[in-house]
Amino acid sequence: MSVRFKNFIYRIGRESGFKPLKNKLLIALSDYAQKESENSRKNYPRLMKSMTKNWVRYKERSQIAYLLNDNHEEIFNFYLTTVFPFQKNNLKLEDSEAPTPVDFKLKYIYKFALNEIQLIKEVLNELNLHEKPENVLKRVFLFSIISFGPLVEDIFQRPYAFQAATIQADESENGEWIVIISIAAREQ
Repeated sequence: MSVRFKNFIYRIGRESGFKPLKNKLLIALSDYAQKESENSRKNYPRLMKSMTKNWVRYKERSQIAYLLNDNHEEIFNFYLTTVFPFQKNNLKLEDSEAPTPVDFKLKYIYKFALNEIQLIKEVLNELNLHEKPENVLKRVFLFSIISFGPLVEDIFQRPYAFQAATIQADESENGEWIVIISIAAREQ
């Protein structure tokens, strides 16, 4: 587990209590993403430049979903492991699909390591939050993904939303948790 992940969990826990109500968690994660984007002066502009450059090929026919589908590995691996502190070797992206120019689907899989789970338990205890750790794992991962929507809107100047289609969390035999989230995204 990285120091970045530790700071991330403490910050999000303090700011939101890991609560999705009134968009507290989404706002905290969006603020975190924006601040991290400003701090990573080299990497974030590279992603923005790449997406903007690639948009030229898709813009004429407003094919946001096709751009996301064709570049999902680069975009979401970067977003979740550079802007957010998820471990790249624990992240998988599967079943990418763009059935229409505006609809995009992707399955995100993240294996939370034992030290990450332990840290979440410590933060919950320290902040006196009465939440199940597995619920926090699901929420933090889900809302980190969903926070990508405003970034898409900024680049493409179109309202675009990411929503969970399915959420699953399973504990492995060694105590790690695997969170699987299928996202359906659509231009609004």
